[in-house]
Amino acid sequence: MRAHRVVAVVATLALGVGLAAAARAADDPAPRLTVSVAASLRDVIGGPIVDAFRAAHPGVEVLVNAGASGLLARQIEDGAPVDVFVSAGWPEVERLRAKGLVAGEPVVVARNRLVVIVPAGSRWATAEPRAILAAPDVRIASGDPATVPFGAYARDALLAAGLWDAVRPRLVFAIDVRQALTYAEQGAVDAAIVYATDARIARRARPVGEVPGAAGLRIETVAVRISRARGALAGDFLAAMRGPAARAALDAAGFLPP
Repeated sequence: MRAHRVVAVVATLALGVGLAAAARAADDPAPRLTVSVAASLRDVIGGPIVDAFRAAHPGVEVLVNAGASGLLARQIEDGAPVDVFVSAGWPEVERLRAKGLVAGEPVVVARNRLVVIVPAGSRWATAEPRAILAAPDVRIASGDPATVPFGAYARDALLAAGLWDAVRPRLVFAIDVRQALTYAEQGAVDAAIVYATDARIARRARPVGEVPGAAGLRIETVAVRISRARGALAGDFLAAMRGPAARAALDAAGFLPP
């Protein structure tokens, strides 16, 4: 009888452990990956690249948070639960790395160019970029050099071209490159400085050429794993960003290879 009681007790304990484990599994959320991406990469990363990652990692929830790189970096500094950060420039990445918030080495996944666009039907549609930027009555949308990479790139290009002092009083700062594109499409400004990849998606604005002084700039998209990321998903996503599917998606969107 005693042996039967021991077996019964063991069986009961095993059943209890099994039920407890099942309850924990039911309570545990699905694996989640949060990716913060620069506004200029919203469509390509939030679309085909994330779709391919989900297909290769069934059951994983991927959240994409898009915005200005400077704002996204500040969110990470403030403790936002981000696993991967894809920045439109290096300064934001270097700032996070200096604070110990980056794990491993940054990965350059693409390059870009900086162009001038004008609203559809603009009298400047056939003019050279330098002439447009130098005209004293032209209002130009760009980004704040202190907060967004495309604004810093624009400043550096215009400094190199000797145009910064003339252009600066006529700049209208946008919070990110997509807002600068919108300003041009709405005719709220006479021209805008945006990435070439954003100019490609414009419907009511057209590019007129590269920003003077921009040819020598290092306009790179940089991806990093945030140090607070848990598990292997962040590393898997960075690996996927360097894979052939991501490369094809970036090429199709107009990004240049690193």
